[in-house]
Amino acid sequence: MGLARTLTTATVVALAGAGVLVGGARPALADSSPTTGAAPAEPGVPAGFRVTGRSAVAPGVERLDLVRDKPPLAVHVARIAPDAAVSLRAVLSNDEVAGQDPILERTSSMCQRVHCLLAVNGDFAGGDDQPLGGLLTGGELLRSPSLSELQLSVGRDGVLSAGQFDWTGTLVPTDLQPLTLAGVNVALAADALTLYTPAFGPSLDTAGPATALAFRTVEPAGALRVGQTTMVEITGLSDQPAGGAPGPIPADGGVLAARGPAADGLRALWNRVRTGQVSSRALLRLDTPAGVAESLGGSPILVRDGVRWFADAANDFTRGRQPRTLVGWNPAGERLLVTVDGRQPDVSVGMTLAEASDLLLALGATDGINLDGGGSTTFVASGAVANIPSDVAVHRGSQEAIQHLASPGQQVIGHVERPVTSALAVVPRNEVAVPPAPAENGSAAGLTQALSLAARSSTDPGSVPEGSVPPLVVGPEVGFGGALRLTAVVADAIVAAALGLLALSRRRRSTPGRPGRHSRPRRHGGPDHPALAA
Repeated sequence: MGLARTLTTATVVALAGAGVLVGGARPALADSSPTTGAAPAEPGVPAGFRVTGRSAVAPGVERLDLVRDKPPLAVHVARIAPDAAVSLRAVLSNDEVAGQDPILERTSSMCQRVHCLLAVNGDFAGGDDQPLGGLLTGGELLRSPSLSELQLSVGRDGVLSAGQFDWTGTLVPTDLQPLTLAGVNVALAADALTLYTPAFGPSLDTAGPATALAFRTVEPAGALRVGQTTMVEITGLSDQPAGGAPGPIPADGGVLAARGPAADGLRALWNRVRTGQVSSRALLRLDTPAGVAESLGGSPILVRDGVRWFADAANDFTRGRQPRTLVGWNPAGERLLVTVDGRQPDVSVGMTLAEASDLLLALGATDGINLDGGGSTTFVASGAVANIPSDVAVHRGSQEAIQHLASPGQQVIGHVERPVTSALAVVPRNEVAVPPAPAENGSAAGLTQALSLAARSSTDPGSVPEGSVPPLVVGPEVGFGGALRLTAVVADAIVAAALGLLALSRRRRSTPGRPGRHSRPRRHGGPDHPALAA
């Protein structure tokens, strides 16, 4: 039994070392052990970090600036109490999904437009500079969600959630032959009906042939709202050839567009309207999950119910240390907006997604999601950019250019704020309490704001390579790296060996005529000794 005991002890030690792989204790922030002799961490401050700035932005809204020396890290945190008189608002760049260039807008500019107290950048940008995910704000579905991206949603009660975002859309004529919508202000699919509203832009650019049915809103007037049935009047049908000039989107209505078999449904409806078989008026309705007030895209979910939730992937987006933008929350109702600067070796090196997950956990979040990162990572406070975005303006020959990183020998002019697709802003519920915005955004941080065309997000590994997010995963995978996986394998082997030896030992003791502890006679009338019980 000496060998069996040894193996059993080793099993316990190995499993304790690999405990993170099977749940157990909350993961610690990578490289977060405080230096020997260092003062204990403040409550709510991750171990190894110190506070360099703390301010009350509004009652119940606290801003923290955190730094770490080894490795160097600069983190900005907005901590929002459950009872704070503020709301989280999704803001679309330039208030249009497509529109005319520039499509993108700086976070500081969006913050100023909505009179925000704080803001961080939002969703990823695709190759067309449009958001990859959906965007719901102020009761308007400005863009339907993507099947390949998750959504960060804000309930009317301020509670946050992350996951798939279901929606429905239907046009019902008077003959009750409904047409089902497949998208809102997204790229036109081969056989699907897509709604385009003025939020898409002034014109319908479908990048190919399309059939378009135009309408105007009758009652209630104004923008189409989710959860509201709107009476519309169908005004005409047009065929847009490939390469033709984009047709207009009525400012007081919208366009239903399709190609392929779905276009036949539009033509059939228009024919029934023209011949008087149905009224030109119809009912249009969009519905989203009940109770959701705001929503924007993001991926992946980093933490759920207190553990890491995303799958490890061998790419620079996941394992590389990048600038990160994170949102976290917990059952108490506290919300966290967090940015981590990166690509600045002497200031902040950035974080892997695993480290970013642990940071959220260390800050007190039990759930959280990742937003656009890399050069897009921006934290705006008091109308100015508070962090140091990683994109840099450089002299390239006789011209100025903006790059993700400076090449050796290039003269760096300064760090610049990258235009992005959307922002997540903290706005006061009482508009009177809005502080005045400065005349020039970013001036307090000394950022160069406009020199030349910005570096594209689609070439930035921290901002999703090639404009596509990793495939959705169901998680959780709570261990990262070969060492931890090797520990798990070794632990499994030790457990198997220990069980095998114990079974063999019991068989030997039960063999007739073979001496063993259990063959010893019991003391008359005495109980079994605990250590000898089978």
